[in-house]
Amino acid sequence: MAPTTARHRKCYGQLCPMATALDVIGDRWTILILRELLGGAARFNELQEGLPGIAKNLLADRLRRLESDGIVRRVRSHNAVHYALTERGAAARTAVEELGFWGATLEPVEPPQHPRSIRAIAMALQAVLARAGDALPHVRHVIELEIDGEHLQIVLDARPSASAGPSTDADARIRVPRATMSDFLLGRSFDKKRFVHISGNRAARTALIRALGTMATT
Repeated sequence: MAPTTARHRKCYGQLCPMATALDVIGDRWTILILRELLGGAARFNELQEGLPGIAKNLLADRLRRLESDGIVRRVRSHNAVHYALTERGAAARTAVEELGFWGATLEPVEPPQHPRSIRAIAMALQAVLARAGDALPHVRHVIELEIDGEHLQIVLDARPSASAGPSTDADARIRVPRATMSDFLLGRSFDKKRFVHISGNRAARTALIRALGTMATT
């Protein structure tokens, strides 16, 4: 696919790395597409579900542009096409996470109408866990988290990760309501009693709660 040129989009035209970054990901919806894909590869319809309000043709256009810029690639898995971040796209993780942490300090311009998608939750959880420091376990734990019927996998070790989708080798399975997770990610509360152990190693649940507890506020 040929690279997208400046004449096909609006650019700032400034000799500035920040302006260059915004030339690539500054269009409406684009950074939220990155947010979704930082939470795991996704099919087109899964991205659309995670981005309520985006038109199908606009999502297709944004994905084509991100592919052209080398930010997103298509992969085939289980006879379906998935969109995933390239190495260049994944390198935006820290910037997107920091923007999210900053956004958590702001009041919404309008009352939110939609809950976080499972991929947005995964991305935010990884950002939190990456900052858990000494609270991370020395023994690797793989945890499947069930959130109102949807699943994501958490790997707890020196480089923790979270991604949307069920786990095939979970050490433990834990259930938590979406409202509880949303409150925690907004810094409002942390109710460890609502992290219900379903099966597997209870030590994994304890390790997860300890790691998440480092970001809890009172």
